[in-house]
Amino acid sequence: MVDDKTKRLSVYLPEKVKIDLEAMANDTGLSMTQLIVIATHGLLSNYKSHGGQIFADLVATTKRSDTLTDKIAASRLEDTRMQDYYGARADEYESIYRRNDPNYQQELSLLRSTLQSLTKDRSVLEIACGTGYWSQFIAESAARLVGVDIRSEVIDIAKAKNLPHGKVTFLEGDAYNLDSIQGSFDFGLANFWFSHIPKNKIEHFLTGFHRKLLPGANVFIADNVYVPGRGGELIIKEQSEDTYKLRELADGSKHEILKNYYDYNELYEMFKPFSTDLKLFVGSSFWYVTYTVV
Repeated sequence: MVDDKTKRLSVYLPEKVKIDLEAMANDTGLSMTQLIVIATHGLLSNYKSHGGQIFADLVATTKRSDTLTDKIAASRLEDTRMQDYYGARADEYESIYRRNDPNYQQELSLLRSTLQSLTKDRSVLEIACGTGYWSQFIAESAARLVGVDIRSEVIDIAKAKNLPHGKVTFLEGDAYNLDSIQGSFDFGLANFWFSHIPKNKIEHFLTGFHRKLLPGANVFIADNVYVPGRGGELIIKEQSEDTYKLRELADGSKHEILKNYYDYNELYEMFKPFSTDLKLFVGSSFWYVTYTVV
């Protein structure tokens, strides 16, 4: 029987660790093996003195990493659900603007007229343009319009509106990653998109959005005011700062989508750090903000 006092252990070291270890060996005059043995003795001594507590920080870091991974996965799942919902809803999307409600229609008319006056002779970048519902009202008066949406189904409908060729362009793109969008814009538009942004991604969106606009550009953003019973059941989740809506489409399919609502003070606090000349309107059905990019 052989007394295996020289049993070898195979240890994998990442390339970066090998390079750093080799540099340490050159500096100290010790071999890489000697350094590994010294480190191992130190680890064993520390473990004998303090036990598993020495790994607490490492375990905590791993748990934090797992939590972050879970959050990223959940965020991507929500994005996918949202995209699938608006893809499936493409053909019936514009029906929401035909609601038989005089006050609703009056505020909708206010949004249209305000937007038309602000975009005259402007180069407009429209985020989440959808079916081109809002694009059609400013296509004639704007100098140029580029509409961006992540779903091809709604882009196809927008293109079918036959808005002025050479002046209006619709592109597939991600609202959170606009780097591929070419050109300069002195006006930014994002209607009925803001409520679908997770609260922890608002700063990220606004920063990227503003980066595509020229200094001193103007922005118009509009969305829904919360009205109980309108637009599906409101869902509040204990572990989430966001709220959700349960929506049912004409085909009977049900979709849970992220949908946040804000009051005047919340809107002011969110947009003020990113803007000058901030103006807000909060009605019974819609809100809008206009401002100049800082």
